[in-house]
Amino acid sequence: MKLDQVVIGYGEQTIIDSVDLTIANGETFVLMGPSGSGKSTLLKGIAGLLPQRSGIMDWGSGKGTTGLVFQEPRLFPHLTVMENLAFGLRAKGMPRKERIKRVSEYLEVLQLQGLENRYPHQLSGGQQQRVSLGRVLVLKPDLLLLDEPFASLDPPLRAQLTEWLYQLQKEQGFSILWVTHYLDEAYAVADQVGVMMDGKILQVGKPRDFFQKPCSEKVASFFSLSNRFPLEIWKQWLPININETNQEEMGWIPANELYLCKSEAQETHQFEKVVWIEGVVHRVKHETKGQAVFVDCLGVKFEIQINVFGEIPNIDEIVKVGVPTNKIIWYPK
Repeated sequence: MKLDQVVIGYGEQTIIDSVDLTIANGETFVLMGPSGSGKSTLLKGIAGLLPQRSGIMDWGSGKGTTGLVFQEPRLFPHLTVMENLAFGLRAKGMPRKERIKRVSEYLEVLQLQGLENRYPHQLSGGQQQRVSLGRVLVLKPDLLLLDEPFASLDPPLRAQLTEWLYQLQKEQGFSILWVTHYLDEAYAVADQVGVMMDGKILQVGKPRDFFQKPCSEKVASFFSLSNRFPLEIWKQWLPININETNQEEMGWIPANELYLCKSEAQETHQFEKVVWIEGVVHRVKHETKGQAVFVDCLGVKFEIQINVFGEIPNIDEIVKVGVPTNKIIWYPK
């Protein structure tokens, strides 16, 4: 499915402004962006719930079908699991015998065997969301549109259902346009990621591209890349040869690529150029995979990741931060 210069809006207000987007067959495309950026509006436009003002939606050959799943299950409370799953098929006029056969096949796929006669209030949150997904999947859409489908679930269940849907998509081969604000969810499933802000898609790429080559400071800020400083800040420490007329460059370095040692410690790191910067420990933040140490170096705060076995300095202790200059990633401001 391909969008070419698509514009969508409400009344006089333009929400989606000349968006280009391509989703390959069998691909999971994850769309991210801050609240109010237009992500849900784009899904509704693709699903036909909102009219396109201009632009082209091209399916390549013929007309494709979509199915939209919202954050809340939105099940019919007076219908059983079986009846909810069959609702769309019934609306399309599929004979009862065929409906029962199709839904029965999906009960196992959805891990809902034995629950077909229960009503929504008798199901857990995860079960309700699987019914919501199943109600769309039984229609066998070419493109599954997901608007933060697991956002209301607790983290362990969200991770479980994300993995379940990922495996299901790989088995059945349908395409997905998945809106989420959870970075872990996005990177667990995405073939491609797009970042949307103010109704425009600013960057599209593989998940790693947003760390290795962010297109702008807006995108880098959205992903909360640590240790982001303008070129003029880096110049006070680093002997780097960059065009002096270019003052628009930004540079960032991952927290786990920095070194940390006490001032009196030996500063030896072979095979790479490391610049050492003296600073004072400002904060130690304990995390699940180790600790984040924040060091104030002349008013600039570096974040350094220390693994669970690493030595942790004390607050207000004088330390040195080692910056391997070849690990700095430069990008436009």
